[in-house]
Amino acid sequence: MNSRSFVYNRHLRILDILKDKGSVSVDELAEALDVSAVTIRRDLDVLDQRGFLVRTHGGALPMNQRVEQVPERQFNEKDILNVMEKKRIAEKAVELVQDGEIIFMNSGSTLLFFIKALRNKRVKIITNNAAAIDCEHDPLVEFMFLGGEYREQSRSFVGEIPINTLKNFYSNHTFLGTNGLDLERGLTTSNYQECSINQAMIENTHGKVIVLADSSKLGKVSNFISSELNKVDVVVTDTGCPDSIKKQLIEKGIEVILS
Repeated sequence: MNSRSFVYNRHLRILDILKDKGSVSVDELAEALDVSAVTIRRDLDVLDQRGFLVRTHGGALPMNQRVEQVPERQFNEKDILNVMEKKRIAEKAVELVQDGEIIFMNSGSTLLFFIKALRNKRVKIITNNAAAIDCEHDPLVEFMFLGGEYREQSRSFVGEIPINTLKNFYSNHTFLGTNGLDLERGLTTSNYQECSINQAMIENTHGKVIVLADSSKLGKVSNFISSELNKVDVVVTDTGCPDSIKKQLIEKGIEVILS
C-alpha cells in the first residue's frame, strides 16, 4: 500500500471516530491510530480545509451545518423523487455529448435518466454507478465499471480500487450527480468515499465538468465537499432554479442550462 493510500485510510478512520464520538482530541486520535500528534494535526488541518470537519484548538468537531442539510436517502427512494425534472435534465444534458466521446459518470439516480436519454451516440461511460448495470440503454453506449467495494445505500462502487483505476484514464467530459449544490461550499455528497471518487473524476477530465441537479438540490449542503464550484463548468437544472442562484452561478463563470 502506498503512502497516499495510508493517508486516505487514516482520514476515513478519523471521520469515523469523529462521527461516533461527536468530538475528538488530537491525543485521542494519535493513540487510536498509532501515529504522532503532529501527523494528526496535519490531517485535521487538511480535513478542515476540505470542509469535512471543524478544527478546534485541541482537536475537531463535526462540520457545522449553517444551511439546510440534505439527508442521505436509500437509492430506491431517490428513484421516485422529482422524476419529471430529472428526465428533462437528462434530455438537456445529452445534448452536450458528442459521438465517440469517453465520459466519466458518478453514482446517483439522475444519471440513470441520463443513460436512458443517450440515443444514437457511440460513447463510452466509465462509472462507479453500480445501478447502471441494469439500466436500459442504447446498444451504442459502452460501459466500463470501476469496481471496488459495493455500497448498497447508493448502489455504487467505492474505495481505493475505483480511485486508482481512474488515474489511468482521461475523459472528454464528466457528468456528476450531487446531494447538494451550495454557492459557498460547492458540491457536497453524503459519503466521504464517493466524494473522493468525484474528485478523481474531475482531476482527469480534459473537457467540461457538468453537474446534473434538480432545483431541490440547490442551496443545500450534505456532509462532505466533493468539489469547489470553480471546478464546475456547467450546471443543468430545472426551471425551479431560483433566479438569485442562477445569477450567482453565471457570475462565477458557470453556464446554467434550464430544462
